Amino acid sequence: MKKTGMLKKSLTLAAALILVFSVCSVHADGKPEKVTVIYGGSSWLGHYPAWVGIEKGLFKKHGLGVLFQNFYASSGRMGSLVAGDLDVAATGSISAIALMASGSKAFQAFGTPDSYATVEGIIAKENIKSIKDLKGKRIAAPFASSAHVLVLDVLEQNGLDPEKDLTLLNLKVNEMPAAMGSGEIDACAAWTPHFNKLLNMPGNHLLVNDTEFSLFKKYKLGPGPDLLVVRKEFAEKYPNTCQAFVKGYFEAVDMLIDEPEECAKVLVKLTSLDMEDQMAVLKDITWIKGDEQKALMVQPGDFVTGMQQLADFLVKHQQIDEAPKVKAWIAEKMVP
Repeated sequence: MKKTGMLKKSLTLAAALILVFSVCSVHADGKPEKVTVIYGGSSWLGHYPAWVGIEKGLFKKHGLGVLFQNFYASSGRMGSLVAGDLDVAATGSISAIALMASGSKAFQAFGTPDSYATVEGIIAKENIKSIKDLKGKRIAAPFASSAHVLVLDVLEQNGLDPEKDLTLLNLKVNEMPAAMGSGEIDACAAWTPHFNKLLNMPGNHLLVNDTEFSLFKKYKLGPGPDLLVVRKEFAEKYPNTCQAFVKGYFEAVDMLIDEPEECAKVLVKLTSLDMEDQMAVLKDITWIKGDEQKALMVQPGDFVTGMQQLADFLVKHQQIDEAPKVKAWIAEKMVP
């Protein structure tokens, strides 16, 4: 009986050693520890690389299957990320900063995919010629979003109080075309693809875009630049998987730069834009390559500095109570 017990222990130990060596070999050769990544996105341009990476097999080339889950707003996406339902996402910076300000340590940031300024803005009826003409009117924006921050900023620049001088309504961007068409609102702040759809409606015109944002004028920083984020637990547990995702993602960025028409052919399935409008949107985006990320996110970290200024701006406009130290949320090991 003792010999049988010793044999069982030996076999158990041998099995354990085999398991340890096989796990170590997966880490050692750089293969993904987990081959499925759940990504949180939407039809917004900041998610184009993830969509292109999936549709063009770029993640698959690195041993990954990426599941794209659609969300209406960054706030819902970030909530799902920190709850453990998503692994990686792109988000508007404002939602990320708000979570940082709340003290959440469940996520980290590792890059910024794009720079845009002309595909988000305030669209108004033709009789509204300037921001000052919004006095007494009804304007809609999704609250706690980049479009909302743009509205607050340009109103302040023009001496208008959003609580006294006009009616500011909280409305989803996908509800804005119908609201503008029915006359329920006089103006709205939206982003692509609804931005393009609103501009194509008769009687609408562009009042201002993100180039009028005060921080853009000073630092070329929009009201809610896109940010790549990862669930912290996921990054710590599956470092090779994260590196594979980063490689596939920024290969998709390269493809968007080098082959925009090929990318547009698959993007129309995400955005429901026609090819002409989709190509027009792509022309308005400056993509940020992988080899540029270190300078922006780590050293000297110009983008993180801009994010800190945006956090201070949000405190000033009473969107958050206290500005977090943004640098503390950067996952430097994941930055390409």
